[in-house]
Amino acid sequence: MRRVDPFRRRLLAGASGLAAAGLVPRLANFALPRASAQVPAADYKALVCVFLYGGADSNDMVVPYDDYAAYGAVRGGSMGLDRSELVPISPASSPARFGLHPQLGDLAPLFAAKKLAVVCNAGPLLAPLTRAGYQAGSKAPRNLFSHSDQQLQWQGLVPGALVNTGWGGRIADRTAAGNATLAIPGVISLDGDALFTVGETSVPLALPDDGGNGLAGDTDSGYGRLRLDAMRQLLAVDRDNVIVAKAADTMDLALKSAETVNRAINADLPVVDTAFEGVYSGLADQLRRVATLIAGRTALGVRRHLFFTAMGGYDTHASQRGELARRLDELGPAMAAFQRAIDALGVSAGVTTFTLSDFSRTFRVNANDGTDHAWGSHQFVMGGAVKGGTFYGKFPSLAIGGADDAGDEGQWIPTTALDQVGATLASWFGVAPSELPQVFPNLPAFPTSNLGFLA
Repeated sequence: MRRVDPFRRRLLAGASGLAAAGLVPRLANFALPRASAQVPAADYKALVCVFLYGGADSNDMVVPYDDYAAYGAVRGGSMGLDRSELVPISPASSPARFGLHPQLGDLAPLFAAKKLAVVCNAGPLLAPLTRAGYQAGSKAPRNLFSHSDQQLQWQGLVPGALVNTGWGGRIADRTAAGNATLAIPGVISLDGDALFTVGETSVPLALPDDGGNGLAGDTDSGYGRLRLDAMRQLLAVDRDNVIVAKAADTMDLALKSAETVNRAINADLPVVDTAFEGVYSGLADQLRRVATLIAGRTALGVRRHLFFTAMGGYDTHASQRGELARRLDELGPAMAAFQRAIDALGVSAGVTTFTLSDFSRTFRVNANDGTDHAWGSHQFVMGGAVKGGTFYGKFPSLAIGGADDAGDEGQWIPTTALDQVGATLASWFGVAPSELPQVFPNLPAFPTSNLGFLA
């Protein structure tokens, strides 16, 4: 399953990215920098979300290595991973070793270098919840185990309510993300419409797959340049009319913004090319474009960037072993290549990448050698500011029907709230402590707002 798109609202029209026609009606809504949220000119930070649509089975992504028996007893046979296949890692938080899925082996050196951390058993919660409380009817997020609802909750972070903004967009609202002077948003999607990117005042930019922005067609030479020049001449006509003049100014700003973004995303960057050499996939292409935009941050005039990237195919109800391996063979190399690019650009301490997904999957294997919809999941956090080489939160007991299981299928009840994960990222990014509950409404229900995985 790729995803469900239940929202068709304020995102850029069609797939034209920063096309002049798509940007014009949104310039009036673009958030101006708030005086209380100004940041030093030399300060730059970026958050990069990698969303795994379909519900990635984190039970096979991070596996007990020394304490393998509990995993092997349930996942053994044709579906599970043999202990010899795992790539061992040694988290500082545990005396026992764990193992990464073999297709995530490229991430193991980052974990050893303390640039990668694992946040264990995280998920949407209204308040801390136990198995007894859940089974007794204590309040839980609405429509658990539903792809569409859980995608909305992971991206919107208002469990129990339908929302029309995402927590990435709400972070942008409060950090002066973007360049209001040039109308370049600070929140950008490389994967089309995404609730995560929509703020209360901040409006996202959805970049098209082909990387082109602005007027359709080539505007750098020949006929395309003539068309662009002709449009600009038309914008200079009838400026005695205030409404016409304002509309012309808005269109002219859209064209200038499009050209600026286009130059940044199509820049010749050998260090980025080298980092992604031999890594070819849809996700790798998205992350490569993120790297080029980060490299062009000065020209863009953006000091706070939020990016949304994504891949699908994680709804593995059948033949999971092969299907999951193919997905992770795209995820691991793409994330590692992106980190190499960020390191080469010299901005590692200012760029933090993290994964999200609909949910994890049942620990119990179904009759089709697959797994079904579950709840809590392990997520990766990567970057130079990450206090890596360790796990955060509580790893579940892997006992079917045990203290961490919502039922008898291995649907782990989260022990770390997604609000806490988001608030930790937002605090590092620059959201003031007093404003965190406005971004993460359920945060006050939990004992801490910062999990400590970022310096």
